[in-house]
Amino acid sequence: MVDEAPAKVWSDQRDLPIHLGDAGDGFRMPFKEKWRFPDALAALIGFCVTATLVTLNLDNGNALRILVVGVVVTVAAVWALGKLPAVRPSMRTRLTWWLANARPQVMCSHRATKPESGTGQ
Repeated sequence: MVDEAPAKVWSDQRDLPIHLGDAGDGFRMPFKEKWRFPDALAALIGFCVTATLVTLNLDNGNALRILVVGVVVTVAAVWALGKLPAVRPSMRTRLTWWLANARPQVMCSHRATKPESGTGQ
């Protein structure tokens, strides 16, 4: 049986942040209530790289130092990526970007000096 009703388009669905770690059955990922893809990816990569480096350096005595540095870097990356905005830029921001790109201006951090004509340089 074919339904002739038109499909509904939910255009505002792109603005909803997608959180990982809540399967709906009461299980949640540890340490953070709402994980998004960038912070979950940083945590996974940080955990894997730290665990690999610690395992490879168990014999030379640097394992504890690598573990501490790896945990600190991983936590900092998860925190920083957790600060990413969850929604798209506003229309005003997009218009500002478009106008800035329509007429780019050259900006310098210092003034260019002209060589003096009588010095022979």
